[in-house]
Amino acid sequence: MQETTAAVTATSGSFLWRITRTLCTSVILLSVLGTVWTAWQQSIGLTAVTVTAVDPDAEPRDPGLPMLKQTHTLPDYQLTINLSNGAKIDAGAKLDASAVNGITWTLSEPVATAQIASVTLSEQDTLISDKLAEVQLGDGVADTDLYHFQFSTQRSFAVGIQSFFRTTLGLAVCAAFFCAVFLILFLNFAV
Repeated sequence: MQETTAAVTATSGSFLWRITRTLCTSVILLSVLGTVWTAWQQSIGLTAVTVTAVDPDAEPRDPGLPMLKQTHTLPDYQLTINLSNGAKIDAGAKLDASAVNGITWTLSEPVATAQIASVTLSEQDTLISDKLAEVQLGDGVADTDLYHFQFSTQRSFAVGIQSFFRTTLGLAVCAAFFCAVFLILFLNFAV
């Protein structure tokens, strides 16, 4: 009788272990596949922005002040990338530059387009910078009354992975993955 009870207990323990191992393996597999799929979808990164003045006569100029030795009259353009989480990336300023023939800002690292809320063009000033235009990314181009924006992008798996793990879903998948691995290891040594 005791041998039968021990055999049933061993069989049920083995059966429970197989179910747990199958579930944990499924969680790990789905986590990896979901991460790769979502990372691929979010892998388009902004690499450069080119801004061109539509009307050369409407381009802002610094006013000529008498009795001051003015070294430039062209604007100092500044580009800011606004992320959907509220953070801002300063792409830098192009000092004393004309946008008539286009000005290009090349980003040091690609920024996931899925996380970009808008792009702001400002005239950098010592006291207060004037916002000249703010546009959404769109399909690679955006226009305002005064400026034409062209966005250069490229697909990067690293950008997609970083973008995915900055989301709540990415953190949940990461937690589920580690819990499943821990459970498999723990139950493997316990049985």
